[in-house]
Amino acid sequence: MLKQPPHTTVDTIRIPRALRPGFLAAALLALATGAPAAEMRVMNHRAVFTTPPKKIPSNNSVDAPLLGNGDTLAALAGSPDKLRFHINKNDLWLMRAAKGSEPRPLARLELDFPGLQDATYRVEQDLQQAITTGRFTQAGVTLVLETGMAATENLLWIKLSAEGGTLQGRAGLYLAGQDVAATGDVPVVERRFDQDVLVPAGAACALRVVGGGSEFTVTPGKPVLVIASICSRFDQPEFRQAAIARINELGPESLERVRAAHVAWWRQFWAKSFVEIPDKVLEQRYYLSHYVMASASRVSDFPPGLFGWITTDKPSWHGDYHLNYNHVAPFYGLYAANHIDQADPCHGPLLANADQARALCREKLGIEGLFQYVGIGPKGSVAFDVALMQKSNSSYSCVPLAFRWYATYDLEFARLAYPFVRDTALFWENWLKWEPFDSAQGKTNRYVIYKDAVHEGSGDNVNPIVSLAFVRMVMNLAIDMSRELGVDAPRHAKWSHIRDHISAYPTCRLGDLKDWWPAHLPRTDENRNLPIFRYTEQGTEWWHDNTLGIQHIYPAGGIGLDSPPELLERARNQIRVMNRWVDFNGMNSFYAAAARVGYDPNIILKEMRSMIEGIGAPNGMIPGNPHGMEHQSIVPNAIQEMLLQSHEGVIRCFPCWPKDQDARFGTLRARGAFLVSAGMKAGVVRGVKIVSEKGRVCTVHNPWPGKSVRIIRNGKPAESLSGERFVLQTGGGETIEIEPQGT
Repeated sequence: MLKQPPHTTVDTIRIPRALRPGFLAAALLALATGAPAAEMRVMNHRAVFTTPPKKIPSNNSVDAPLLGNGDTLAALAGSPDKLRFHINKNDLWLMRAAKGSEPRPLARLELDFPGLQDATYRVEQDLQQAITTGRFTQAGVTLVLETGMAATENLLWIKLSAEGGTLQGRAGLYLAGQDVAATGDVPVVERRFDQDVLVPAGAACALRVVGGGSEFTVTPGKPVLVIASICSRFDQPEFRQAAIARINELGPESLERVRAAHVAWWRQFWAKSFVEIPDKVLEQRYYLSHYVMASASRVSDFPPGLFGWITTDKPSWHGDYHLNYNHVAPFYGLYAANHIDQADPCHGPLLANADQARALCREKLGIEGLFQYVGIGPKGSVAFDVALMQKSNSSYSCVPLAFRWYATYDLEFARLAYPFVRDTALFWENWLKWEPFDSAQGKTNRYVIYKDAVHEGSGDNVNPIVSLAFVRMVMNLAIDMSRELGVDAPRHAKWSHIRDHISAYPTCRLGDLKDWWPAHLPRTDENRNLPIFRYTEQGTEWWHDNTLGIQHIYPAGGIGLDSPPELLERARNQIRVMNRWVDFNGMNSFYAAAARVGYDPNIILKEMRSMIEGIGAPNGMIPGNPHGMEHQSIVPNAIQEMLLQSHEGVIRCFPCWPKDQDARFGTLRARGAFLVSAGMKAGVVRGVKIVSEKGRVCTVHNPWPGKSVRIIRNGKPAESLSGERFVLQTGGGETIEIEPQGT
């Protein structure tokens, strides 16, 4: 959480991480591994809006320009004569113990300029500096706007300038969702939820026009500054007074320092990694998606809900943390991108729900373990007290825990997350049914999942395909974490036995499906014979939408390029038959799954570009789809999987990338706490560099098939190796470069 108190003077503002001495080594590492290239890439990209947003306020995702610092968020709405900033704070939730928890918006800041009625509209967002500008012209007079949500404290600044004439303006502050105007010398709106709640919450927003009152004149050469300070109960006990005190301290010079700190923070954020690809539409969306996630996610206990930016008191699905994929999906692309600070908030509510999930497992199912409802809120609160017949919610919750663990091998994190993982494994121990070999019935020694719906409410299915992959993932994660922590060794035998004897994925051929199930391919005799996956062994065979048919591939990680050829062929067929490149649910998994199994990369890129151009909004959301934040992972996740894979413990550079497209990437995270950089030019991989954070064993798929390679350690030539893949012993902090022999 942003801990900068609103009443702290600007001179003592929290120094951005990039400027602290303790981060010097990290900064030098960034410079050494190509981080300046990240700045060069992102500085070329902007989000441009040429018409006022229409879908705001909204009960779900909005189409407006988005601002935020991961704690306080603002969406810029309205026409030039009536500009509206909808402000919400991630920790302003109505938190209930039983059900009905949901986030609430905080305030609406209004800027009225009667002289700009029917003015032209253009808003641009500089993704590199996270500063939004606008130009609105009417009858030769232009209002120029610059605004940003300060990265190092909860402060929204708005600078208003005029060109070609003067403009009369008015600033007002209103309670969100209500036409209740704040009054007084320093207008303040405040919301408190402290009655009949699990955890009290509250926040306040204070407004000030620097050097003037609520009504002002914008004159050429004399800009007007409007500022809003936001503070919550989780920042300061006396949050209203803190917001007022902070706003009274600010002036033009101090705001310049706030702005400089803001730019420095974003510079450090972009220095974490980069990608460069020929398709600039996809490259822009890659950086835009990371901008949106950085704007929405930085508070440990309060990640963004379904929509991030909350603009009404009635968000759809309570704006909750939906556990059958929706909550975890926005974070998929952050781990490989080395944006761990933005990914970490994801697991806060999941772990806070653990005790309730343990009790629920005993009460509802009569066994020990973790069993989660589908919709939760922060700090153990609940939004929807139903499970929709699904038993996989706690396993979905293990996905970000697995991504985080394998990306960093951080023992402190493992100690925090392991009890949740262990008890999810315990749930499966107790829920799975062991079926011994029976030749008469054709049964093999295996574990079977009964009474688990593959889709919400789809019935008492047997062996849902996603749950089967999750069982393997959870057992592997529990074994790996506990081994590194040095605990629970006696449980490894059971976990390994379950992993090795869980039922195989249910399979069929396309012709086995009822003809009314949608399939992209025509039902020719040849296509009817295509081997694909069935959604369950018994029960639901297929589904008309959603991407559940490939989620065993991604995010569960059940199939990859090391899988048997028959399994990979079936997985690629599944992608072809499902054809869910545009879908109401789960597009964030579909493109990544295609990359995981080596699907035609040209098709992946073509379909992704078509999807963005066809239904994507300038702010990164998808207007016709209400699910909001989950779409921010589609492009980053897919591009990163195409450029670098390591989920099977083997680093592969450009495993699913067209040979005729030059590309490069810098300091993407690979499994084992490795930061990897590489490029491809004219179909040849070059410049492979691996920084080992934890000194773990590193297995690399040879980027130059049939050639021996030369290893350079910390700038000094070392050993030579050969083979399809090779194993490197590494030291903590060591930099390894890999080159083909003869170069």
